[in-house]
Amino acid sequence: MRLATVFRRLLCLQGVRVTDVELHPDALMIFVDVDLGRRSCVCSRCGRRARVGAYDSKVRLWRHLDLGPWELYLRGRQRRFHCRRCQAVVTEALPWADTGAAFTREFEDTVAYFAQQTNASVVSRTMQIAWPTVGNIVRRVVGRRGTPLAQRRLVRIGVDEISYRRHHKYLTLVADHLSGHIVWGGDGRSGATLGRFCDALGPDGRASIELVSLDMCQAYITKLRERLPHATLVFDPFHVVKLANAAVDEVRRAQVRALKGQNPARVAVKKTRWLVLKAPGNLDDEEAAKLALLAQANRPLYRAYLLKEALRDVYDGSLPRARKQLRAWLAWAARSRLPAFVKLGRTIRQYQDGILAAIEHGLSNGRLEGLNNKIRLLSHRAYGFHSADALLALVTLCCTGINPPLPADRRPRMDPRPLAFPEGGK
Repeated sequence: MRLATVFRRLLCLQGVRVTDVELHPDALMIFVDVDLGRRSCVCSRCGRRARVGAYDSKVRLWRHLDLGPWELYLRGRQRRFHCRRCQAVVTEALPWADTGAAFTREFEDTVAYFAQQTNASVVSRTMQIAWPTVGNIVRRVVGRRGTPLAQRRLVRIGVDEISYRRHHKYLTLVADHLSGHIVWGGDGRSGATLGRFCDALGPDGRASIELVSLDMCQAYITKLRERLPHATLVFDPFHVVKLANAAVDEVRRAQVRALKGQNPARVAVKKTRWLVLKAPGNLDDEEAAKLALLAQANRPLYRAYLLKEALRDVYDGSLPRARKQLRAWLAWAARSRLPAFVKLGRTIRQYQDGILAAIEHGLSNGRLEGLNNKIRLLSHRAYGFHSADALLALVTLCCTGINPPLPADRRPRMDPRPLAFPEGGK
């Protein structure tokens, strides 16, 4: 078998013709050519193949996956030609590398796989490339292997924000509830940021969305009602109950400030911060006894506790029962004589359609909260990011379902029968 044929099979590259091999002290140089007619060129912009004369050409090197201790480079000539469709002089597309890249696609896919598993410093040392190059490769792999937003059909989506840096630096993330993947991310947490997502969807993409889960962020709500008027907004139950917990804590602090001395009402409030936030089923005997004492000694705080639990119970029943319970809860909160719950009641009344929609459709932002934990892990692993673009590229690589293939995945299938070794061992 010819040496060029051996290396062509070792490279596992399609549409490539190996013409020569050179062995250097620390590298292997493989001379390659496009396995097409020399007058055939593929436009890197529109993908059109044309048999035209070359405008000019340039010899280039592309780093490929290492072969043992040697770095392996492909050396070939890349041409430029005049594309009639683009009406411009363009660079020809090559089957082994993206236009403008100094690495083969197989090398970049391997770097992207390692970037999913560990930090950029480890990838840089393992693959013997510069640290900033890892980020550039991740962006190219995401652009090549990611699914464009216009090609997705989204029906149920979730919207949430996450902080990635101090001084109020946020990302807005949109996830698909059906696939469980992040489908879009943008810098900022304003309505304008979410408007860019709606623009990227296009008219058909916006028309297919039926449900949107989110917290009660007014900027998001206003923009979604403007751009997606047909979609049903679903408010996350966790954030609704979180508001009730905050109201209970506000009542507790107000009682501590209002009561002076060692009277029974103030003594009953001491060390109840976490007690009044617990569900009744999670209380042990000592906590249950302290809660019974609180019910007798401090009625306002115990009333706040009952209001919080009554709001939690709204989510445990069917939609007709929940609608009746919510109506009764709003009336109770309005006459509770607790300013924190009077204010909360007005908020709940304003958003009650979205609260009831969460019960009707059984939808929450729990999937997004789980993805946010993964994104925080990515940020901690990299010791933070200075720019949103770098983090968004890594989020797209790790949280959108991209699976870069490894070299073993491209290896041709071998005969499943075991190899026959000569006598005397292997």
